[in-house]
Amino acid sequence: MHVTASWKLLALFLVSLCSLSSCNGVPKVLPALPGFGDRDAMDSTPAATEAPPRNEGAVSLDGEADWIELTSGEWLSGKFVRLRRGTVTFDSESLDEQAIPWSDVRRVVSSGQKVVLTEDGRTFEGELTADEDGLWIASSKTVCLARDEVLSVLAIEGDRRSNWSGKVSLGATYRSGNTDQVDYNALLRATRETARTRWVSKYAGATSNVNDQETANNHRITSQFDVFLTKRAFLTAPGVDVYRDTFQNIALRATPYVALGYQVIDAEDQSWSISLGPALRYQRLDSQQPGEDPSETTAAAVFSSRYAWEVTSHIDLEFNYDLQAPVPDTNRFNHNLFLGLAIDLPGDLDLDIAFLWDRVNDPQVDGDGVRPQPDDFRTTIGVGWSF
Repeated sequence: MHVTASWKLLALFLVSLCSLSSCNGVPKVLPALPGFGDRDAMDSTPAATEAPPRNEGAVSLDGEADWIELTSGEWLSGKFVRLRRGTVTFDSESLDEQAIPWSDVRRVVSSGQKVVLTEDGRTFEGELTADEDGLWIASSKTVCLARDEVLSVLAIEGDRRSNWSGKVSLGATYRSGNTDQVDYNALLRATRETARTRWVSKYAGATSNVNDQETANNHRITSQFDVFLTKRAFLTAPGVDVYRDTFQNIALRATPYVALGYQVIDAEDQSWSISLGPALRYQRLDSQQPGEDPSETTAAAVFSSRYAWEVTSHIDLEFNYDLQAPVPDTNRFNHNLFLGLAIDLPGDLDLDIAFLWDRVNDPQVDGDGVRPQPDDFRTTIGVGWSF
């Protein structure tokens, strides 16, 4: 019974992704932000007084592909996926997807449509050409922007002005003989990006049965919608954390929140962001003592830290930490720590090794008078597929 109820959370996660993936847009929260309304500034911006730079290099550019020239003089052919936080994501035909510092890109010649967002909130759509001094966007007319005016660039595919990416990682353990044991774990992540926003949703879950006795059953869904205010600052509005762990006596804990975030480190091989904000926490116990209220709603504060490091070209490390503290009784905080290592396998597969630590600082006594242990640790090994 507990297993069926828990996996409803995973079903809800998948249904929400499917419904949103069929849409071209997301809720229109941006017009409420001064200076950040969705608008095409092509008509209101004067036309460029200089023509885009011509190709004077030794390379014959294929008109079906995007091309970038590095400061080293090398040319890469492929797809210009995005520019964000000073890093170009370029899907090279020969080198696969590469993260290249914007400062290392001398020229860009695009074949398809791009969306360009400036620091002051203007958006432009058209074919992109860039050199060391500026960017030219060609549509009904051609406009020119200085490089330091640009906040982000995103490729347009068909009529979609967003990019989807994600990962599915699954693991299982089977043991029979003196002990019959079955363990399952799953990690899912989906990211939707536009020139101005990023929507990230994640699921992490684990179940375990030993000799037909359930020994673990926990599930977490997180989702946050980020609006980039500058190259480093962003607003999360809204975010939500949903958690269930029957062995922590938590039938449901839901925490919607808003937060302000800042990109502390934004290097070629490392990134680190932190965010802080107010929240509302609702919690319902799986069972309780006679006369005790099974649910409560309280104000809370949330803090999160996201660190990623490309250790080598084939090994990535991820370290995430989330803290929720109810107000005013902050002693009843809970936190989640995730440390993951992804090792490249052939194709789009990875070997994923993860360590997770969930702590409920003040676990509630259940209906049998048992107080759960505050800490849960687990290590998972699985195979992941990126898309």
